[in-house]
Amino acid sequence: MLRPAPLACTECRKHHIKCDAEKPSCSRCKDAHLACVYLPSRRGGRRKPANTHRLDHSANRESVVEPQTPKPTSTSIDTISRPFDHGSIRYEQQSPTIPPSDDLNGVFVPDSRLVLLYYTNFHSGHPILVPPTLYEGRQYPSYLQQVVKFIGSHYSLVLSNDTFYEATAVELSTSLERTPCMVQALLLYSIIMYARNQSSQADHAFSRAVDIALELGMYRKDFANTFSGSQEPEAESLRRTWWELFFTEVYMASLQQKVNLRCGNVPYDVALPCEDASYASPDSIPPPPTLAAFRMRIFMDDDQEAPLFRYSSYSYRIEAVRILARVLVLNSLPETHNDHLQALVNALVSWVNHLPRDKVDVVDKYGNVDEMLFQAHITIHYAAMLLHLPRSNLRPKFPNTELRICPGTPFRLSPSLTRHVHDVKATESSKQLSNLLFVRPNAQGYSPFIVCSLVLCGMVQLATSESHSSDCFDHHCNRVVLVLGCLKLLKKKSWSLAQEAHRYLRQAATQTITSWVDSPSSQGSNTLPTTTGPDHPGNLGFGGLSPGASANDLFSPRLLSAYIDPTCNDPFLINRVPGFDTL
Repeated sequence: MLRPAPLACTECRKHHIKCDAEKPSCSRCKDAHLACVYLPSRRGGRRKPANTHRLDHSANRESVVEPQTPKPTSTSIDTISRPFDHGSIRYEQQSPTIPPSDDLNGVFVPDSRLVLLYYTNFHSGHPILVPPTLYEGRQYPSYLQQVVKFIGSHYSLVLSNDTFYEATAVELSTSLERTPCMVQALLLYSIIMYARNQSSQADHAFSRAVDIALELGMYRKDFANTFSGSQEPEAESLRRTWWELFFTEVYMASLQQKVNLRCGNVPYDVALPCEDASYASPDSIPPPPTLAAFRMRIFMDDDQEAPLFRYSSYSYRIEAVRILARVLVLNSLPETHNDHLQALVNALVSWVNHLPRDKVDVVDKYGNVDEMLFQAHITIHYAAMLLHLPRSNLRPKFPNTELRICPGTPFRLSPSLTRHVHDVKATESSKQLSNLLFVRPNAQGYSPFIVCSLVLCGMVQLATSESHSSDCFDHHCNRVVLVLGCLKLLKKKSWSLAQEAHRYLRQAATQTITSWVDSPSSQGSNTLPTTTGPDHPGNLGFGGLSPGASANDLFSPRLLSAYIDPTCNDPFLINRVPGFDTL
């Protein structure tokens, strides 16, 4: 009889299933194209050393105490370019010092725990640093390690993230380095500060990151190879850093009145990132394709596209955010030409139509979420709402413009499509976005940038519920409840932005939903359609319901109205518009 493997990978542990412990990847991770990571066993190991630094209850908000083991405090081009010693790269469980916290008294919290929280909860949404197996061996400078710990503290159940706030701000403000590592540190810091709803600090940090990136020339194709010392994991990290700057800038611009896209205003030709699963296995990183080749894929036969150059989910995310940038620029113009508007409508629909079969669903057969693909779909629906909502008859009650939780959509005239069609498209995009939340009930790994799209989705559903007939109010109400539930999960991560967004959307929905719940129509006798026929949805053909009969023949109208929500129909039912392509 085969004995169970002494060490299981993190994915098999997470799903509580048996692992065959094959190296470098177990069979389950290999089949699912997942990163197979083995953490060192702690069996028989020594307990925490007696001299491990203790968290002092009375020393809150003090500076970071340097670990006993010296680490580099600066990163130069030579440091970045040094060869990786792949034999020594390990994800070690160490117990260095972290800042004191008044939440803990006499509890040991090693840095490795915060790093693990970072990679478990945040890295998948913005995967720019090297994979977790290479993190310790990479020897990042102290300020970047401090940002990683600061972000990781937001996902700790016992540690206050405010403990790291001042120390992280000091580390970044006192360092004068202008290196790719500083770009990464400032970029990650700006994203978490955005999640904390500290927009001025987020803007300042991001502006510094872009300044350094443009000065270094990170937008050039040859930059990654030059600065990585021919180490492919580092080169991939640098490519991802540039595209993450591009992605972050567009999303931040969507919440501002003036669109300023500095990353999009340079002749960038950075190669595209690989799949996350390939990135997690450094030996399997393929040659990076170009953006031009990606755009030309549409005109090639599927047989001509070699498996080696199948484009990653990250590539489709880049294309989606480029479309979002085009929408933002178009909306900032006082007038819109018919061809410009139609070109963007075509781009939104074409993005979906040209997805390969393995990119249509954001989850695999094991239930694992492709985070980059998830964000790409979210971005497309977000862009569609921003394009169609200003040109529709829908008028959501947006929050105060000083609160950067939702983009404003000023009234725009439509040079071609009728406002009725824009109503349909905006509503359908918000429905498709909320459908994505259904396949991902767990908020682990969410990017903070999903908050603004969630608020806009909820506002569109509320506006639609007021313009539609009362028969489908429950349909829109349920979608708003789904969005509120997602925001509620996100605000538990110490994201002030999600907390503010949840509060506003809940208040905005209260007026509409409360009046509906108290009205007699909410207890009405809505029934399923009584039309008969073999293709009619009322002919369920199960249990005691025979083909050719309606649901009303089996259940009373009152029972149906109490337990079956009506569907959204007149006047905006999509299939009643001939030849209409949904997003």
